[in-house]
Formats: sequence, C-alpha cells, structure tokens
Amino acid sequence: MIKASTESETQVNPIRLIATDIDGTMIRSDGSLSPRVKAALHAAESEGIRVVPVTGRPMVIATDVIEAADLPSYWIFANGAVTRHLGKDELVRGFWLDEVTARWMVETLRSLLPSVGFAIEFETDVAYESGFEEVVPALPDKPSIADIAEVFEPDGPFTNQRIQKVLAFDTSKTLDELYQQISLAVGDKAVPSYSGLSFIELAAGQVTKATALGLLTKDLGIDASEVAAFGDNHNDLPMLNWAGLSFAMANATDDAKMAADEIIKGNDDDGLAIKVEELLASR
Repeated sequence: MIKASTESETQVNPIRLIATDIDGTMIRSDGSLSPRVKAALHAAESEGIRVVPVTGRPMVIATDVIEAADLPSYWIFANGAVTRHLGKDELVRGFWLDEVTARWMVETLRSLLPSVGFAIEFETDVAYESGFEEVVPALPDKPSIADIAEVFEPDGPFTNQRIQKVLAFDTSKTLDELYQQISLAVGDKAVPSYSGLSFIELAAGQVTKATALGLLTKDLGIDASEVAAFGDNHNDLPMLNWAGLSFAMANATDDAKMAADEIIKGNDDDGLAIKVEELLASR
C-alpha cells in the first residue's frame, strides 16, 4: 500500500524529536549544509524538540557535517550501529560485528564475487582497499591497504578494535545488482543496506536506523508517535516506517517515497528546513 502523499498530514501528537538522515536529506547534493536548514534545526532545539541526525556514515567520515551542523547532542551513526552523545563525547550504545562473522563475510563474498572491494568501519577508525576513495565523499587522511584481511591479523594496528560495519563495493555492477547478490550470500548473518553512495553496508543482524532510534527514544521517554523522520533512500525505510510522522525528499528513491507519509521538497531546495518550519509554526 502506498503510504506517501503530497498533501500535508494532520499532526496527531506533538513532535518531540526530529530524526533526519544526512546525505540527500540534511545536506545538499554538493555536500554543503544550507544555512536555512541549520537555522531550522537549531530553532527546533530551542523549542525543546530534540534533533537527532541518523546517518549511514561512521563518525570518522561525518566530521565535516558534525562541524557544520553544530548539534552537540545525540547522533546515530553507521545505520544504527552506534549512538553517541557528541557534547559529552559519550558512547550511548553500540551494536558490533564480531570478528568471526566479519571475517566470514569478507571471505565468502570474496570467493563468490572476486571483483568486490572492501572497507571496514571501526568505532573510531576505518580501513579500506584501493578504489574505496572513489565511492565515498570523504575519507580520513590515511592510505588504503592491499587486502582487507590484514585487519584480522593478530597484533596488527586494528587488533581489539570494535567493528561497526563491513562495506562492499564494485563499480562494475549496479548497486541493485550488488545488493541482491550480497543479500543472498550473507543470509541472516548481517543486515545489508545502501544509501546514496555506491557500496553495500553490512551491519550486525537486525540493526537498522529504526532499531537505534527505538532504543534512544525509550531512553528519553519519547514515543514513536512523537517522532518526525526525514530520509531519502533505501537505508531510511525502517526509520520512515517506524516514526509517527515521516517525510521523503523529492529526490528520494521510490521505495522511500512509498514508505513516507508525505513527499516534501528536495535537499537542494531546503525541503527539510521548510517542513521543520511548518512543524514549528503548527505547535
């Protein structure tokens, strides 16, 4: 059933938390944060509404947006794998991939799909094979490694680091093709997803943006019906379906539009800011 419409929905419960995706939603296509979007999100915070960015990015490659947004409270990274309070520099919750499973995924996918490259996100670091820099907007200033299997070597630089996600990329395939092939290969060992970037993300079983938001809102005493969620891509579907009120950007994928209550203007047209301003005016 189509959930989305282009007409504004009646707001049943007052919104107490805004959950917003970053790429394709909060920031423009060129990676910049609109002053109007920043102002709207800060206005919501000043009205007592919590603003929680919820991104597929790990914290280590979200530093540009963190600095630009200046929202020193809760952030959810890695599609729900990590929740942090940035102002307190505190890890609130983490769902980690155990090394045995991560290694199994790399070996299995390498044998089935020899042209696939890999990156691994750790809690505060990232390791990646050559080619990954071509499919991400920003990376830490560090070189690639020859083979991602190096991260599993005992007494290496990544020993005892907690793993957030395994990332797989292959520019010779479409993202949908890669997603289908990887989903069949890993089964229920991990949750595959993708956003606007050209790689598949593999997180611990059953971990999504909605998982992390559900636990965080429980911590805060906020009901799902009091959450407004904004997104634009496949990895936002669980969040859009979970939230009491959900919005897909005009630039969103078809499945994100189907999952949302309303389709709003795109990320290059300040769609997030316009809708947040409307929500604040309706209070």
